[in-house]
Amino acid sequence: MNKLILKVIALSLTAMALLTSCEQQESLQQYYVDHEEADGFIMTSIPKTIVPIDKSKLSNESVEAYESINKINVLAMPLTADNKEMFAQETERLNKIFKNEKYELLMSHNSDGFKVKMMFDGTQDAIDEIIVYGNSPEMGLGVARVLGTDMNMARILNMMKELEGTNTSPAGIEMMMRGMGMPSQNMRIDAK
Repeated sequence: MNKLILKVIALSLTAMALLTSCEQQESLQQYYVDHEEADGFIMTSIPKTIVPIDKSKLSNESVEAYESINKINVLAMPLTADNKEMFAQETERLNKIFKNEKYELLMSHNSDGFKVKMMFDGTQDAIDEIIVYGNSPEMGLGVARVLGTDMNMARILNMMKELEGTNTSPAGIEMMMRGMGMPSQNMRIDAK
């Protein structure tokens, strides 16, 4: 009987240790909290109104998609000569966070060392957040969290397609990037 009790206790302790280690995986929210005032990082919240959109030129579904977005939180680490080792560590840390199964990959792009991933958390019809993560050995790294209410990926993608044909001024975005210390001259921002 004592051996049975000891086995049950040992199995319980093992199960608790496994559950605790799984629960300790760092979340993106925790990463943001840990880095919001960290040296070398810049954090800002961007209202969706920074890019003026003429809603009269969008379909009703695209207007609904636009209205479902509340804000974009951006955390960036511009690369300098002094933080190259930290850049490698933080890139590895973020890559580990995004291996979590809750993040569904929408698209990825890799060109000239500039890597971008677009992911989402939630379901296609009720997205909790859209995440855009990019890093470059020349510019640094950045994570943008698009936060909203009941965002729908199909509608957001349709809205983005409709916006391609409108005249949206990226001046506000470019000014904000310069203010964050990001080298905007290396960024290509297309305005049509």
